[in-house]
Amino acid sequence: MLPGGAALRGRVLQFLTLVAAACGSRCGPALAEPVAPQLARVEDRDRFRVTTFASGLGYPTSMATLADGSLLVATSEGGPSWLDNYIFASPRGALVRLVDADGDGVADGAPQTMVADLPGLVTSVRRVGDLVFALSSQGGREAVTVWRTGAAPTDAFTAAGKLSFSFPSGFQHSTYALAARPASGGGVELYFNVGAKQNSTATSPSETVGIAAGGGATFAGGGSRTLAADSIHRVVVADNGASLTVSDPVQIARGLRNAAGMVFDGAGNLWFEDNGIDTEGNAGVSFSADELNRVGAEQLGVTVPDFGFAGTYVRYADGATVGPTAGITLPLAAFTPIAGEKSEGAVEIAVAPEAFPADFAGGFFVPFSGVFNQGGTANDENPLVFVNPATGVRFHFIANQTMGHPNGVLASAAGLFLSDLNYTGRFGDPIGAGGVTLNGDGIDADHEGVIYLVTPVPEPATLGLLAGGAIAFVARLWWRGRGGKPGKAA
Repeated sequence: MLPGGAALRGRVLQFLTLVAAACGSRCGPALAEPVAPQLARVEDRDRFRVTTFASGLGYPTSMATLADGSLLVATSEGGPSWLDNYIFASPRGALVRLVDADGDGVADGAPQTMVADLPGLVTSVRRVGDLVFALSSQGGREAVTVWRTGAAPTDAFTAAGKLSFSFPSGFQHSTYALAARPASGGGVELYFNVGAKQNSTATSPSETVGIAAGGGATFAGGGSRTLAADSIHRVVVADNGASLTVSDPVQIARGLRNAAGMVFDGAGNLWFEDNGIDTEGNAGVSFSADELNRVGAEQLGVTVPDFGFAGTYVRYADGATVGPTAGITLPLAAFTPIAGEKSEGAVEIAVAPEAFPADFAGGFFVPFSGVFNQGGTANDENPLVFVNPATGVRFHFIANQTMGHPNGVLASAAGLFLSDLNYTGRFGDPIGAGGVTLNGDGIDADHEGVIYLVTPVPEPATLGLLAGGAIAFVARLWWRGRGGKPGKAA
């Protein structure tokens, strides 16, 4: 998961500066252009089509669909300096709209900017009705900004409100994930995570995180609120037309290191990942496995399940459950290696689209970012994984060592959208004499983001029915063109 917190961000930027200075233009050749990834299983290659929906994007992270079916994408806008064009340091984010009017699996043109100049590193975007929620995770500027869509699909969004977080110094994990749905009594239920301060230690209850409402949004009764770390929380946002009223936060889950992506299934259950513990002193090696967890619909806001961080976990090396289990809600799946093939750094999550073949029903897709600043064969931890916790089926839908950093995933009527932050794997361009070095591809690293679209190929029987229907329709038009009527001779 993308790191957060001002202190950690500073260390990351120092590291990146040193790497860039030492590496220059010798960090390896860049690919000329993104290539749609091949599916890992042979049988799936005949059942699905993968297209490059859009490219040339600035670190595309999260996605949502708008009312007209177009795609809304969170991106980074970068800035004038080389440091601004590293993903973790990008000072500004944006929400852009992509349209595929002809349904060929490729966006029709350049993205349209709907919101510009957001706080940097927008890690999650969700829409309910005419409200759009964008979560920015840049250290010191963590916030959910709320926007209203316009009367027409092409109308720019207008600001509706803001929820600003205040993290104490030294937090390694801030807030990265949103889930949203209509509230039963009106308004929108908004769910968000608050990460753990440390890698392998539960946060002290005394170290709370502040949250304040502004920009047209207020908490009921005014003032600000505090949040427990290592948790998921919920607020209800009521739209009063000219302002937003936000309910008191309710803790939904606890004992979580860094709850990454979140999504609701059709039954109203909340599903989410939790990023595993890194090996102390060697953050590039997983100590515990990333997990898939659930809070049942009947539990939401009623009980607060404990998922065990940091004392209970699944060991990455062998899948063993370590620590006490009494009173702990254990994961429904743990992302340990499959036949030696790794997956590390779970990001977002999506329910398998309804149009996918029946054997995908009830399952989820989870992308993994993998090795820091690496892509292709150098990144052996970055697959797109399919998992069905009810059946125990788990496999790499797209193999590791294929993309850069898979990040956002979205199920829609069009199919399954998957974003890659940078298809070369870089989080920024290496620096040479005189400024940014383009590695021969002519594109800054902050514009090498890609979105892919996976769509099911109709079964042969379905194709026959479609063809038969089309022939009958054309014949009917031809018959009428000759003056005939259905059931009568011309």
